Amino acid sequence: MNNKIAGLIPPNSKTVLEIINNDFQTADKFVIKEQYFHINPNCNYEIKDVSEVLPLKKVDTILFETSSFVNLSENAIVSMINKNIDCLKDDGLAIFALENVAYIDNVMAILNEEPLTVKTNLTIRELNKIINQSELTAIKNMKIAKETVAKRAIVEIAKAPLNVSHYIIYAMKKEAAKNLKSTFIQSYLGEVLVCAGIRVNEPNRFMTTKPGVYASATRSGEVLSLAPRDQYDNKIFINQRVSFESVEQGINLFDSIVERNYLIIEEMDDNPVLWQKKYEETKFINFIGVHGIQTSTEPLADFFKQFNPNVKIFENQLSELPPERDFAAELAKHEPVTIFFGALNRDKDFYELLPAINKIAAEYGDNVAFKVIARTQLFDSIESNNKTFVGKKEVYDGQYVPYNIYEQELRTSHISLLPLKDNIFNRSKSDLKFIECAGNGSVVLASPTVYSKTVKDGETGFIYQSIEDFYNKLKILINNHNKRIEIAKNAYNYVKHNRLLSQHYEERLDWYNELIARLPELNKQVYDRLDVLKEKGLSAFGGFKDSDTKLEFRF
Repeated sequence: MNNKIAGLIPPNSKTVLEIINNDFQTADKFVIKEQYFHINPNCNYEIKDVSEVLPLKKVDTILFETSSFVNLSENAIVSMINKNIDCLKDDGLAIFALENVAYIDNVMAILNEEPLTVKTNLTIRELNKIINQSELTAIKNMKIAKETVAKRAIVEIAKAPLNVSHYIIYAMKKEAAKNLKSTFIQSYLGEVLVCAGIRVNEPNRFMTTKPGVYASATRSGEVLSLAPRDQYDNKIFINQRVSFESVEQGINLFDSIVERNYLIIEEMDDNPVLWQKKYEETKFINFIGVHGIQTSTEPLADFFKQFNPNVKIFENQLSELPPERDFAAELAKHEPVTIFFGALNRDKDFYELLPAINKIAAEYGDNVAFKVIARTQLFDSIESNNKTFVGKKEVYDGQYVPYNIYEQELRTSHISLLPLKDNIFNRSKSDLKFIECAGNGSVVLASPTVYSKTVKDGETGFIYQSIEDFYNKLKILINNHNKRIEIAKNAYNYVKHNRLLSQHYEERLDWYNELIARLPELNKQVYDRLDVLKEKGLSAFGGFKDSDTKLEFRF
């Protein structure tokens, strides 16, 4: 559960102070700190006992862990809080992580006459009252919960939620809390298998660590419930890949949402040419009939600007930095060099590499192994006995596996192949695969399409310019483990310092706030565009070029 607490600390905190009581600390006191470093590895994070001298510098965030409340009276807790927030910045955040005395593990310990798992009997209601008696004001309450297998009889008599392990309270200094504005981010998700997590859910989760920011998500097809006009100071509606059945449906949804005073953003990170007929039939209303569009690459931004001037690029980032790999320990095992391929809808890009792949397989035999997440036909085309199909062939023809499995296979691979043919659809893709590989220590051998903009050839990966170049560079990576490890470490450090979500997520909220300040103007822009669409049709905007639509994108 401590890793979930780490995820509630603002990811951009430069300084964090965790308050504990060493006398009552029941778990490893460094767990939250270590977990948080995967989110924000550049943070200055200190852990202090309640009796220790506080740091002289002001901090962004203070975390009060449960043990800091143990065996203290209400007045003593108030004094303890006031003493510690002396080092909190005026606009800083105090987080209280209170273990739930009614958590099922604790209840079962009581019933079985075993030692309690929770060392305090303080309730969430009491803690909220105590916080408000201090120099802080409680501003947000949350819960950390997990499934429980408690017996039905226990659940039925319980008045407290048995599955809640921790209650979390956000608090601020009273003056800062007075000026706090509320923001609600509501997302409507059309693609939840792959894109929603990294493009919407994770950034929104990060933004909710800011005081006053709340978020919710609804899947396409579920009932969409909008917040009342005056419930929050600012409201943002993010439509992620939910296409409309008609122009009229798009306009009606815009009208109904605007009436509630929302800013409306379209989220799209693939070239719509893949769904050409659908978007042309609905006259690109997804992009014309919204206040702004957020996307992931420059080619996509250029395409969307045909329909809407308010386009913003948010590159894909990792929400957590995986641990560094122990390459020395791996080398000591003398295992085969493992080559990995795993991506949705890229089989056709891979096929032209097969002659070189099969030549490598013949030359190296069992000294090289292959791991593949792809259609069975591609897997069967690799001429090696030392190959593994990752996933279930009956699920999406084997191309999709849960993300934790995908990441696990990356971390046990030495080389990752990232082929992309040069066409309009692929040129619009992001470099996400590279930063996933880099974060997990797998060296990429990638096409120049997309990846040449990020990967430094020979430093953070290899870029191949031809099939012959691919073959030669793959041999270098197989033969030279020192070079491979050097590149892997360089790529890992690139991600650590440049491509973590904690370093970028605030850019989204800044942009939303800029647009909200212009909302009346943006409303007029949308209705003006709709008038032009009605009078002149799509010719006044644009669309796909003939060269784009001649491409075959069926997979």
